[in-house]
Amino acid sequence: MRKYIDCIRIGIKEHIVYPSAVWMNLFSKIIYLYLQFCIWSALFASGSMINPNLNKTDTLRYIVVATIVSTVIECNITEKINLQIQSGNIATELIRPIGFKRMLLARYLGDTVIKIVCYLIPIIIIVKVSVPMSLSCLDHLVLGIISVFLAYAIQFLYSLGIGLLAFWLIVTWPLNMFLGAIYKLLSGGWIPLTMFPEALYQVNLYLPYRAIYAIPVTILTDSMKVDEIWHYIGVQVLWLIVLYILVQFIWHVGRKKLIVQGG
Repeated sequence: MRKYIDCIRIGIKEHIVYPSAVWMNLFSKIIYLYLQFCIWSALFASGSMINPNLNKTDTLRYIVVATIVSTVIECNITEKINLQIQSGNIATELIRPIGFKRMLLARYLGDTVIKIVCYLIPIIIIVKVSVPMSLSCLDHLVLGIISVFLAYAIQFLYSLGIGLLAFWLIVTWPLNMFLGAIYKLLSGGWIPLTMFPEALYQVNLYLPYRAIYAIPVTILTDSMKVDEIWHYIGVQVLWLIVLYILVQFIWHVGRKKLIVQGG
């Protein structure tokens, strides 16, 4: 356990090694949230947004909470794995007396601790002061937090699985960019899923993306029945199991295909 705690500390130190970068990241997140708020407000003011499922207040609440949730669960594990394989450091990492996947998870947890302290708390304070609306349904807050934890785990497994594809591809950044755009769109991080065309919405029901943002954000912001909430949480648990199995398969097969570069 001690070695994983040390990895968490490493994740914390890696994030704060450049304090100016932390401040710039916070500033960029605040600007992004402000722009999102302005764009959606302008769309509704123009009368071009006509959706029976979401009004202006519901949409803005969804966008704000989605941005806050993304601050916690965003993951750069894919990039870390890619850099280690390209540099050849992956060979050293694999022979350490510590599980490689668990080590990445521990660093991700350390990275998350800093995001909560440096980004999440300031953004919540700013939103509460500047936005005159209730951000979440207090009756569902506990279940919403559980859903966020599940989304956090799903995000990690998804990023880990994509990153481990570098065992075959060596360079994964083109794939990362392509899948990243699809992931942001279909997960509901940019646009509420209820605004999707019906065909795209139905297809997305069979993909894991909505379990990352749309489900936890909807639980936190929408007044729904408890049975419906548990159904959504069940969907997240199902995708968590599926992604875990896929990651384990990619890991066991990929280690045999690994070609060490550089180093």
